[in-house]
Amino acid sequence: MNKLYRREIYLNKLRPLYDETGTIKFITGVLGCGKTTLIENIIEELIEKGVPEDNIISINFNKRPYKGINTAQKLIDIVDRQSIEIPGEKYLFLDELLNVNDFERALNEFTKDSSYSIFVTSSNGYTTKPKHVRRLKAHYITVEMLTLSFQEYLDMKKFYGKKVSDNLQEELTKYMMEGGFPYTVINSGHDNMHAYSKKVLEDIFEKIIRKNKRIKNRELFFAIRKYVINSFGKALIIKDMQEFLSETLHMSVRKETLYNYLQILEDARIVYKCQRFDISERRIIKGKEKYYLSDLSFYYAVDLYNTLDIETSLKNVIYNYSLLWDYKVAIGRVKNNKSEIDFVLEDSEMDYVYVQVANYINSNTRGGIGTSKEEEYKYKPLENIRDFYPKYVLTLDKALHKRSGIKHKNIVDFIENCEVF
Repeated sequence: MNKLYRREIYLNKLRPLYDETGTIKFITGVLGCGKTTLIENIIEELIEKGVPEDNIISINFNKRPYKGINTAQKLIDIVDRQSIEIPGEKYLFLDELLNVNDFERALNEFTKDSSYSIFVTSSNGYTTKPKHVRRLKAHYITVEMLTLSFQEYLDMKKFYGKKVSDNLQEELTKYMMEGGFPYTVINSGHDNMHAYSKKVLEDIFEKIIRKNKRIKNRELFFAIRKYVINSFGKALIIKDMQEFLSETLHMSVRKETLYNYLQILEDARIVYKCQRFDISERRIIKGKEKYYLSDLSFYYAVDLYNTLDIETSLKNVIYNYSLLWDYKVAIGRVKNNKSEIDFVLEDSEMDYVYVQVANYINSNTRGGIGTSKEEEYKYKPLENIRDFYPKYVLTLDKALHKRSGIKHKNIVDFIENCEVF
């Protein structure tokens, strides 16, 4: 058996729950992000600590002989057959529980028997939508899994003996262009690095979206998907999208249709929505949301001729890194002067962190990149916030500023060292 890279950040979240029979553990994330391997990691650790292999029941609904399981009763029957004679605690892994009708009934049946510790993975948001989880009788938690962070990308390359440049900024540029799907790291050097992420988008549509939603007009859906992916990190205005579709497809598209397709893209974990947040009033503001990519390689998957926008890509990296540490992430509005903060992070204690992201802010950075004007643009909005929550400016600069108590950090060092806000 090949040695598997272990995603320690997610394993650390789940280890305290390995033996929790009263809690269903949902692991959600974009197709290909590594959920199946994470399950294999957990199974390895259970065996290492002495759990008998007979007590581990692992069902992958994408593989034979489990592909045909599409009803709760079929699932109940097959689990019963595999576990009925097994004494003690049993560990049940249901990998890609996408197409089992009334799956909540099966989960409720298993939780009646307090001997099951249940793990469920899903590549979409449908399984954990309120209409499903409110039918569950057991407590549940959701762990959102992302593609590799930059630190994991470097670590995984080393783990599999891939070359890592001494210049980590060059590695960051590669990461932003190639993305963080584990498959592309393991198979680095392939002629077309973006063929895999293109295939992921195709599989998401065929295996997830089409099976859960009726898409009447494929051409329209693909046009909207491409528009949203190409507009990542920018305020998305519905009227602009309608005008674009009118010009390119000669179609008049209702707002309701666009909102519906945006929700489908979110549920499929192709993008994450970042809403606007009024800092002084502590409330979400509707409209002009930004969408960030679950993996930056999608940007090149929809168009190989797309060029790297470094600052917007850096924001996407920081957005996903913040999700990794379980922050809620929004765009901040400073009401008194109508300026914007790139990100407002909220933790589980309802404490906040303010984050600005830029390429460079030093005027003397090599090649004259960056100006003092950029420094003012990033620092001033933070200085206008009248509270005492931590404030950060994250850039690629090596020379770091000290100004107004705001923490200036180098992005490469910050993520590579697994620093937390």
